[in-house]
Amino acid sequence: MTTQSSKIVYVIGHKNPDTDSVCSAIGYAHFKNVTDRRYLFTPARAGKMNEETRFVLDRFGVPAPNEVESLAATVSDLDFKKPVSIQERDSVQALSLLMKETGVRSLPVVDDNGRVTGIVGLKDIARHYMESVGFTDLTRAPLSLDILIKTLEGRVISNSRRIEHLTGRIFTAAMQKGTILNRVNPGDVVIIGDQYDIQMDLIRSGCSALIVSDGMPLGADVISAAEQQGTLLISSPHHAFATIQLMTMSEPVASIMSSSTSSVGLYTPVNELRKKILESEYRSAVVVDSDNRLIGFITRTDLLKPVRKRAILVDHNEISQAVDNIEDAEILEIIDHHRVGDISTVAPIYVYNDPIGSTCTVVAGMMFLHQVNIPSEIAGVLLSGVLSDTLLLTLSTTTDRDRQTAQRLAEIAGVSLKDYGKELLHASIHIEDKTAAELIAADFKEFLISGKKLGISQMMVLDCKEIDLREEELLLELERLRGVNGYDLTVLLVTNPLSASHERVLLKGETWIVEKAFNVKVEEGRCILPRVMSRKKDFVPAIGQVLSMSRTGG
Repeated sequence: MTTQSSKIVYVIGHKNPDTDSVCSAIGYAHFKNVTDRRYLFTPARAGKMNEETRFVLDRFGVPAPNEVESLAATVSDLDFKKPVSIQERDSVQALSLLMKETGVRSLPVVDDNGRVTGIVGLKDIARHYMESVGFTDLTRAPLSLDILIKTLEGRVISNSRRIEHLTGRIFTAAMQKGTILNRVNPGDVVIIGDQYDIQMDLIRSGCSALIVSDGMPLGADVISAAEQQGTLLISSPHHAFATIQLMTMSEPVASIMSSSTSSVGLYTPVNELRKKILESEYRSAVVVDSDNRLIGFITRTDLLKPVRKRAILVDHNEISQAVDNIEDAEILEIIDHHRVGDISTVAPIYVYNDPIGSTCTVVAGMMFLHQVNIPSEIAGVLLSGVLSDTLLLTLSTTTDRDRQTAQRLAEIAGVSLKDYGKELLHASIHIEDKTAAELIAADFKEFLISGKKLGISQMMVLDCKEIDLREEELLLELERLRGVNGYDLTVLLVTNPLSASHERVLLKGETWIVEKAFNVKVEEGRCILPRVMSRKKDFVPAIGQVLSMSRTGG
């Protein structure tokens, strides 16, 4: 993990993000980056943006925050360094020296293009060394001349036939001349000292290669005979026994490695990585890109220190509304304006929960208090969040602070509060080209209250006749959501901001909850509430009170 990525803090709103959620994340990330240099605060969103939010960001030229599906720690969050690796055509000797120098017990094997082809460890070297006892024949596993010369630190004196691999049986000329000449057949390899007469006889007998040990000088006639006969002539600086040992270590790494590797990507969850490492014979995993090129190498020791993503939550504080795997993340702060939910933290954190109309009002207030410069585009998106969440400052949740903040932000953004409010309203209401599922999902939130699981959506319309024509399909979608997700009650609040005298409600499930909460009669999944409802201030609290009383027998 790079230093920069280790300092990222995601400022993120709730699932099915609305304009206030996205814009408060953008605004608060800006505020924190100005006032706190410890981290890099990055705005994010936990779902797709609605049309209203896209209009706002385009209107003020602000990039859309990246979508984050989960806050579970991934491989990219680990602090791993540039990996030590070896090429598959390198020698076992080079591998041994590398492992000794770096102190590693296993490492990845790559090809010439950096792609992972296997993994190798100390036990593979030990197994190879034990199996090489009695190393006497290269017929089945020829040695690469290039690797051999590099391993021996030797020199090729003659190679007129341009031999690339050594084959045949291996002999050491440590016996009488007659014995050695009787045993060596054409094509064999002989390790010999400075026995001039034997060297000449072996060349004449047709051996494929002579390896002269101890760096002994070779006569001109020996070299000439080798060139004429096509015998490979090699000078080794080591004594005969060491030369044989090094020959056994001249095999390529590919011959002893395991091609079965535990591979992961940068975005593999750490939980999955941990499982792979525990199941691996080498207790490790290689990190590769989409082309199987090596990025990193992770062992058990890299997982000793807990790894968690960091986040600041805005516009929510309930598990059911939070991005997936929020429980695995380190929550640093919560900035909200809703009821207190069920998110808990291990350590004390900063929580600012203010019962006003918009989270963007809270964020803007912090900027005013700390006298942070607010760029016009940031003021524009914060203003949009305030106007969106208060229905142009008309909902019952709207406070004087929301109104004052909106006016001040409008001045900084260089827009007319009234005219821009109309722009935003028209941009946010388009129902004719959307399916029932899209309309309900646009501003849908899940609540867990007194053991009941509720799904509540809210939408605005400018012409109630449009809803009249689509009530049946909206009710069918509410019923589908209820069945698929196990909700006890699904609700759609329909508001006409131009005629804010009542609220139309469509609902499926345990409709008695709404009947008791508002003293209304639900007929065929429909009812009318006498005034416009704020979901967080009016609707959910009333339902919560009814469910609480029902649970306690009140």
